[in-house]
Amino acid sequence: MSQWRRQVRARLQQVVRWRPARRVPATPIERLRQKFWAFRPVPGPSANVQTMLMLDELRLLESLTDDYWSDSGLIVDAGCFLGGSTVAMASGLRNRGIADRRIIHSFDLFRVEDWTRGQHIPKTMEAGASTRHLFDHNIADFADLVVVHEGDIQNEAWCGEPIEILFIDIAKHWSVCDWITSNLFQHLIPGKSIVVQQDYLCHWWNAWLHITMEYYSDHFERLCDTEYNSVVYLLTRPFPPGALQPDLVANMSREQHIALLDRAASHWSSEQLDLMRRSKANFLEVFPYDRQP
Repeated sequence: MSQWRRQVRARLQQVVRWRPARRVPATPIERLRQKFWAFRPVPGPSANVQTMLMLDELRLLESLTDDYWSDSGLIVDAGCFLGGSTVAMASGLRNRGIADRRIIHSFDLFRVEDWTRGQHIPKTMEAGASTRHLFDHNIADFADLVVVHEGDIQNEAWCGEPIEILFIDIAKHWSVCDWITSNLFQHLIPGKSIVVQQDYLCHWWNAWLHITMEYYSDHFERLCDTEYNSVVYLLTRPFPPGALQPDLVANMSREQHIALLDRAASHWSSEQLDLMRRSKANFLEVFPYDRQP
């Protein structure tokens, strides 16, 4: 999505939405499907947190922890940046009176990327500098709910607990995407766990997300999306032994990639379809097929 379109979208999201006169669905899953989270106010604690997330994504994340989370598993905040996603999800838990429980596990490198300087990070900070102090400041009121994992997520070992909500904004390369699939998907709860792929409709360089979710589409139901950026899935079927392939995207053939990307694109139309096609073209150009084992 162009920078201009993002700005327009962000402005529109600040307008108080009119809520249609219809019955509120009785179950949290139906409220998700019907996007009732879009009529929530933006989480108040998010106001002072610099984030790349859209306002609808903040609404969605707070709704997931306030309205949907059932304490069946932990919450993974994979790619928390300066704490935008962390604060939104922690706000939902706090709305329910939850305190002094380390439910949210937040993962990030906490390092300045040069392109963020002057936009999301103070220009005075050098590329490669730590952002951990900014994150800690932003989540200070919710620190009792958060376990922080600083560094490369691929060097982490999950604690083994079930995961009820998996927010993914860290899969900026297929190797990270593959790590998440093989290490975290096995801890999702069939019929309960939610996966939010934040970059799915965000950029044209992340086709590995499309490949992965299409490959495992028999196990997931696509519940809703924020039109741009985030797509929300429910795990509907368990993964049998051996189903979760290590290095899934990395080891596929070009033909497999093409088939899955075409299938993924068939679910969308308009701008989203154009994005999927651009993403496919870029991936087929940059993926190192000549280096595969």
